[in-house]
Amino acid sequence: MRNKLVIIAVFATVAILFAGCKKDKPVTQVEPDVPKPTAGFTAVRTDSVDFLSYQFTSTSTNYQDILWQFGDDSTSAEKAPKHRYAFDGMYHVTLTARNSQGYSAAREIILNVADPHFDRTKVGESYFATIGGTFTVSRDNGGGPTANEGSLKVVDGDSNTKFFQSGFSGDLVMKFELKSAVVAGAYTMTSANDSPDRDPKSWVLQGSEDGIRWIDLHSKNNETFANRFQRIIYHFNNNVAYKFYRISIKANNGSRDFQMAEWTVNKKQP
Repeated sequence: MRNKLVIIAVFATVAILFAGCKKDKPVTQVEPDVPKPTAGFTAVRTDSVDFLSYQFTSTSTNYQDILWQFGDDSTSAEKAPKHRYAFDGMYHVTLTARNSQGYSAAREIILNVADPHFDRTKVGESYFATIGGTFTVSRDNGGGPTANEGSLKVVDGDSNTKFFQSGFSGDLVMKFELKSAVVAGAYTMTSANDSPDRDPKSWVLQGSEDGIRWIDLHSKNNETFANRFQRIIYHFNNNVAYKFYRISIKANNGSRDFQMAEWTVNKKQP
């Protein structure tokens, strides 16, 4: 009996010692939340003449870092960057502000970068006339390019003549190889003298530096020429000098034939 009491006493002592040696669990430190960020900015044109340059200034709060995206594949991490666009247009500008805990806020605007003196009713010189070059089509008039209504009539500078093609099937391509590369920013189309159902309705304008790789510049899907001999000006954004320009006519207004008085590729403004 005495031996049992001794054994119990020993185990009790060991248990007390073990409990006394056990380490307390560390207290988890909770990081306090910091204020959430806000995103805001101003965009101001810096020059009355250079309409492409802007001063951007962040009005964001509670941030550790910021990122600007100017809508033209350019970025900045500065608080107040200056940025110059290559050409006019509509740009999605986004500013993202982020704090030290990874919280973020963003602000986006659509910035209209436009020349205040730009006149959409005017167009510059026709490069077909001032530079010259070689004009070809994917399929010509039955009489050939120099016929009375052959393809060369569409680039002769005379709206009283026309290019006529019978059996139109939506695959007409007109191409002009200039003698030297130039930056174009507009083109014109002029309707011919009769049969509005022969007028072009849908097309794609493209440019190329080498005649192999083509870049889309402008397109129309449902154009209407209200009058005969009507010239319509189309402007597009571009800052690349192309030597080749072509227009692919995808559809007319229902006729089995196609006609057009004039096509030009132009300098953007006089």
